[in-house]
Amino acid sequence: MIGRLRQPARNLRAFPAQFWVLTLGIFIYVAAAALAFPFEAIYLRTALDTSMTMIGVVFGLVPLAVMPFQFWGGQLTDRFGRRVVILLSVSVGVVWFVGFAFVRELWQVALLVGLESALGWPLFQTASNAMIADLLPQEKRQEGFGITRAAMNFGVVVGPVAAGQALGFGMSYRVLFLSAAVGCLSMVVMMSVWIRESRPPAATQADRPADDQGRSGYRAVVHDRVFIVFCLAAVLPVFCIGNFGSIYAVYITDFLGVPSRTWAYLLTLNALIIVLVQIPLVTALRHRNRMILLAVSSALLAAGIGGSAFAGPVWSLVVFIIVLSFGETLLSPVASAEVADLAPEAVRGRYMGVWTVVWNGGAALGPAFGGWAMDRVGGREAFVLLLVIGLAGAVWFLGLAPGWRRRKAAQTAETRATA
Repeated sequence: MIGRLRQPARNLRAFPAQFWVLTLGIFIYVAAAALAFPFEAIYLRTALDTSMTMIGVVFGLVPLAVMPFQFWGGQLTDRFGRRVVILLSVSVGVVWFVGFAFVRELWQVALLVGLESALGWPLFQTASNAMIADLLPQEKRQEGFGITRAAMNFGVVVGPVAAGQALGFGMSYRVLFLSAAVGCLSMVVMMSVWIRESRPPAATQADRPADDQGRSGYRAVVHDRVFIVFCLAAVLPVFCIGNFGSIYAVYITDFLGVPSRTWAYLLTLNALIIVLVQIPLVTALRHRNRMILLAVSSALLAAGIGGSAFAGPVWSLVVFIIVLSFGETLLSPVASAEVADLAPEAVRGRYMGVWTVVWNGGAALGPAFGGWAMDRVGGREAFVLLLVIGLAGAVWFLGLAPGWRRRKAAQTAETRATA
């Protein structure tokens, strides 16, 4: 096992240079955004005197309202290319942070949230995931998505730490938001200079059939039963992890009495575990049945998040954070690699667009359910329900494991026959 964990360090040069440029860009983008996004709700509450109810409406319901535009993002990614869409989405991030620095009314915030939720980060997820799938061969995709996910979490560690230091030296929230905008702008410049288009030739032909029945566009996506069933299963663990950054924080601080500073340390622990473990773990498991890996991921998320219903001292929360961190480490890269493998070249952007909606939709509905459950049945009881949902996801993925094994065997036989 130790040898397997050391192996990735010797194989990093096997990835193309453009992949590393994109990974660096992802780190810069997330670190810049992380300078600001942890403090946006605080800014609205203190500077604009916004009620918590309205903050919840703006950051919760507005993104759900514009979610249909994220399907359009998949079409844009196939039709106009990954590079153009990446540049557009990060440019929207610049507008988002500059606008946030100067907002005076809540409706202005709502407009910015709608713009960013439709054409910002979700669009970047779709286009960057499609580019990763374009750049990497099938056997490298799971490892590649693990590397980029680690870069994201490293950004989540660096950004808030830098912001905390800046605020400690007296920097205003406005300057912090403008600094985030400058970071996003540097990402736009870097992508403009160093990133080339990766869209495969098949995607340039809008009406090219993507399946055996001659379907093209989103018709091919919605008729892919394997993909749709996979997405339905994936919603359950995403639903659980969606509670982590919001409802979970309220639960452990208000219901369990954990100090806010301790929560910050727990959040940092989560990000550090992912940064340190993600690449070697995902790489070591790259040949394993992905449905079993996702079953393990869902079970770990269930135990880490839902198991917090039985938390006691702070050390028990540390254990739960470690457990859910390992579950989170597997979820995104393994699931993204599976979507990339299921997607035909001609409609890869559309598949990634649907996957973005599944991920963001599950992550948004999770806190909505968690908050409702906490009000209706109580804090610990709500997290017991999340435990059940996560375990249901694990059982579902276990049911999909034999089909994945058969598809992989057939694919291997076909590759050998054509070799």
